Amino acid sequence: MEGKNQIEYIKYKIPTSPILKYYFPKINQNNELYNLDILKINSSKFPQISDIQISFKNKVKDIIESTEENIIEEKEKLYTKRDNNFKLKSEVEIKKIESNNNINKINIKKDMKKITPKDLILINMNNNNTILRINPEIYRNESYEFLSSNLYILLKDQLGCRFLQEKLEVDTYNAVYYFLPSLIPNIKELIQDSFANYFIQRIFVYLNEEQIELIIKIIEPDFLEICINNHGTRVIQYLMDFLTTDKLKNLFFTIIKPIFIDLIKELNSTHIIYKLLTVFPEFFASSNEIIINNIISISTHKRGCVFLEKYLSFCVDNNLMKNLIQSILKNCLILIIDPIGNYILQYLLSFEDSDITLNIINQIIKNIGFYCKHRYANYVIEKVIIHSNYKQKQNLIEIIAKKEIISDLALAQQGNFIILKVLKFADKNQRLLILDTINNLKTKIQEMPHGKKFLTKIQYLGTLNNNK
Repeated sequence: MEGKNQIEYIKYKIPTSPILKYYFPKINQNNELYNLDILKINSSKFPQISDIQISFKNKVKDIIESTEENIIEEKEKLYTKRDNNFKLKSEVEIKKIESNNNINKINIKKDMKKITPKDLILINMNNNNTILRINPEIYRNESYEFLSSNLYILLKDQLGCRFLQEKLEVDTYNAVYYFLPSLIPNIKELIQDSFANYFIQRIFVYLNEEQIELIIKIIEPDFLEICINNHGTRVIQYLMDFLTTDKLKNLFFTIIKPIFIDLIKELNSTHIIYKLLTVFPEFFASSNEIIINNIISISTHKRGCVFLEKYLSFCVDNNLMKNLIQSILKNCLILIIDPIGNYILQYLLSFEDSDITLNIINQIIKNIGFYCKHRYANYVIEKVIIHSNYKQKQNLIEIIAKKEIISDLALAQQGNFIILKVLKFADKNQRLLILDTINNLKTKIQEMPHGKKFLTKIQYLGTLNNNK
């Protein structure tokens, strides 16, 4: 029971890798591993990978070389020297020796699977957890059939994933030939894995057009889920670098198109859209049309609004940009009162384009008092006052300075901010009219929660402007 308890302790108290779980049943239960106090492990028994003293690869290589030397000696014995020619004494015996040699190689591989404490590595992770892993030397000399059949658990292990990436570099043809079929059934999960995603990114380098097309079609049903994932979005962005033909580009955009708006609204997947518009400018017009058709949905979404601002900043086609701006301005009255949508109007006003400013003023002027008091719209009115040209500014202030509007705004908590902004840009006559209206309402204003603070600012601005 004591040995069993320690097995459970090792298995559950220390986070283990999938490859270790595969090899765990192969570990001899009488092994010293189960007699270790896991809290008192020292680095000599579990060295880091750079400090490993026993190299299984060299060990096996020596054994194989020694057996091959024995075969040569045995062959020489079976030859008799006749007239300076070598003749086989018995071909049957030679085949028997060679078959025995193959059996020895198989036995060597079996021996490699007998895990001892020397073959295990403790790795400290960033989150202060300790991961128990198997030294990759254990399976370094395994066949491609073995590696491909265990590809899933190897890729989900940090060291196993690195080992398979080395295989891609060293023996590209065989690695792609064996690993790709094993990769396909679990590719959706592996793309989103913290370790396996690096292998998938790496294998793209060695795939041809047909193989990349196959992968794209397989992940199509789960494309949105993959793009939203923290690791998946990196894989998709890397994949885009290898869409070198029109066929692959069009296939990719066909998948992107139905979920375009969903990708914009997610933190990770937004970067895919940015890269799409940067790397494939041929899809700019189609993307612009999708954005225009969903302008309210995008503008009133937190991440969608941020995307729209960036999109406008790197849009190089003036016609496309004008069409998009016109689409935003058509929905001005909806966006100006929206908690998120008002920011895109403020961004447009920062261009200080007189046509954009005039368009917004013409839409809000009939209900200027309402918008000046509105919690979100008053921020847009402030930006209109700041970024409009002199003529637009004076015309707008003249309307706001009317007695009935100032009286209404002075008693509203949001409206008083607009009055303060107007006083900074008003001419002398407008300023006197506004101050006279406020003085007549002084008693009522003092009764408001914001009243005293507002009157203090008014008095300061009045004195400051009079001095001018």
